[in-house]
Amino acid sequence: MNKEDKNQTRSLKNDRSNKDLLRTEINNATDPNVRLELTKMLLEIENEEKKRKVRRWFFVGALLLGIILLLLYLGSQETKEKHPNSSIEAKTSMSTEESTVSTTTDSSISETNLTEEQLKKWVMSILDLLPPPPTRYILDVYTENDLVYIRVGVDQLDNLGIFRVNHRGELEASGAITGVIGKENWTLMSDKYLDTTIASEFLKERDKKIANNNSNINKAREILIGKKYTIVPELYDGQDATQAMDDNKAPQNLIHDGAQDIEFLNDTEVHIGLLGNYRPDFDDTYSLTKDTLIIRDNHIPYTINDQGISFSSWTSDMDGHTITWEIRER
Repeated sequence: MNKEDKNQTRSLKNDRSNKDLLRTEINNATDPNVRLELTKMLLEIENEEKKRKVRRWFFVGALLLGIILLLLYLGSQETKEKHPNSSIEAKTSMSTEESTVSTTTDSSISETNLTEEQLKKWVMSILDLLPPPPTRYILDVYTENDLVYIRVGVDQLDNLGIFRVNHRGELEASGAITGVIGKENWTLMSDKYLDTTIASEFLKERDKKIANNNSNINKAREILIGKKYTIVPELYDGQDATQAMDDNKAPQNLIHDGAQDIEFLNDTEVHIGLLGNYRPDFDDTYSLTKDTLIIRDNHIPYTINDQGISFSSWTSDMDGHTITWEIRER
């Protein structure tokens, strides 16, 4: 590179802003070293321009962001001055809404408006307190007199009882599960959906009674087997039976035809002897409840005591007349 060219290059380097002049000189330069040096100068100028543009846009963006943040801050301060309790109210509102949702979830089930599946689930929560059946339960849901009933069976063979939801939304039961049979005999099992507290207490007491009853029945059976008794009419419409016959107020064959000799053969059978040759003796069955001996149509009250077994009198109706009976040991 000669001295003239070096001076020209130094002059151009001091004037980096004149890109057009640089491009012209690059095109006219014949010396490769001069061309290379000019090209570097052009690139430096362009890079500086790019950096200035980036700095300029960064400054403008930062300025705009600062203005926006300032406006937002001023706006929020004004809102707080106008509504100083808005934040507290919002938090309180959210808390109230959460509490409402929770309460609604817990109490959303109405016992008087349950689906069939919910009814079955409620009944099964009670049945699960009992010993498991040999096979699965069969639940039949139906309505009657504006109430919903659930009939319970085992493979549709045995009727274990009936549940219903009364007008107060309480679950009641009748039948074998309660020991009380009849449409008007209902026992409260649950006063809240899936709550088994009442049923648990009832079943505990029922099992105790059953155990006591079974004990009473077993004792009575042990005492009776091998014993002999006579059943006779005692009163006729409140009057001594013999006197009523003498006064022609009672049939003359009242005592003759009414008297029965009873012998307890085993835990289920009795031998019954009747007066008169035309009425042969025969064997029949008997049964016991916790307080009643049942022989044919005779329901005889009894109690177990230290002396053994004692019987009370009972009555029956004959053509509108009341006969009072008694049983005596032979």
